[in-house]
Formats: sequence, structure tokens, C-alpha cells
Amino acid sequence: MAIISLIFTTGAGFLLVISSLFKIISLRESAKSVHKITFIPEKTAILLGYLFPFFELVLAVLLVLRVNDFLVNITALIIISIFIIINSNAILKHSYAECFCFGKLLKSRMGMGGLIQSILLFLSILPNIIHNNSNVLTIFSFNEFNFEYLVLIVVSTLWTFTLILIRLSVDKLSILRA
Repeated sequence: MAIISLIFTTGAGFLLVISSLFKIISLRESAKSVHKITFIPEKTAILLGYLFPFFELVLAVLLVLRVNDFLVNITALIIISIFIIINSNAILKHSYAECFCFGKLLKSRMGMGGLIQSILLFLSILPNIIHNNSNVLTIFSFNEFNFEYLVLIVVSTLWTFTLILIRLSVDKLSILRA
């Protein structure tokens, strides 16, 4: 179970690194987009929009490194739960605005794609809470660069790209159906 948990957590962390870096590249647009997709007052939303990509990057790195595992995982689950709520709300209101979840480089929308991706992220991290222990594997648990380490990185990266492709594919299908 530890290796599977490591793969899914590392993949989720890689996804959040990509997402946060793409938002940081377009920080001003990212800040403005938070107001469009939430019910938060404009000035507060814009401030959150400026801060969130950096918070997301720190959280992502901590997920990958598995530092202070329980607190980081709980924080990640809370953030991802908020993503689930926001995407569910978009579906209920039939509001499929661009969410800027991956900055300008990957166009994404609120809705079913975001909901599915968020649920998969949640399920990727949940086992860490259920099976919390002090003997957690990290990507640095391997003494040397070997085949197992290479497989771990490749499979984690594949999980990351799978999450992105699921999101973008469902977003495209949603646009075609509309």
C-alpha cells in the first residue's frame, strides 16, 4: 500500500506543481479569475488569487516530499474539497466559465472536468490519512537511483498527465455537448 500511496501522492503533487507554476506565469489573470469563479468579494478574491498559486506550490512540494505528512494531507484534502464544491456549484448553476486552473497555457473550465479531476485528486491523497504512520515512503526513501525509483517517477508522472488529460477531455466534451 505504501508504494501505491507514494505514486498517487507524488502524481497529485506533480499536478499541483504544474497548476501553480502555470498560474504564477500569468499571476494577474489568475488573481482576477478567482473572483469570477467564487462568491468571495472582489478585493478579497483578487488577493487570494495572488496568494493561492504560491500556497499551492508550497503544498505541492510538501506533498511530493511528504513533509509533515498528516498536516499536509489534511490541508490538501481541504483545498481539494473546496475545488469539488466550486465545480459542483458550477454544474448546478450551469456556469462553465474558464477557471484558469492551469493558467493561460492550458484552457480549462469549471464543471464536470474539474469535478472529476478534483475527486480523483481527493482519492489520490485520502489513503495517506487512512493509513497514516511514521514509516512513510518518500521519493527519497530509495538509497540510489535504481529501476524501482525510475518506475516510481514514470508512473507518478503518467498519473499526473492522466489527470490533466481527463480534465481537458471532459472539458472539450462538455463544450461540444453545449
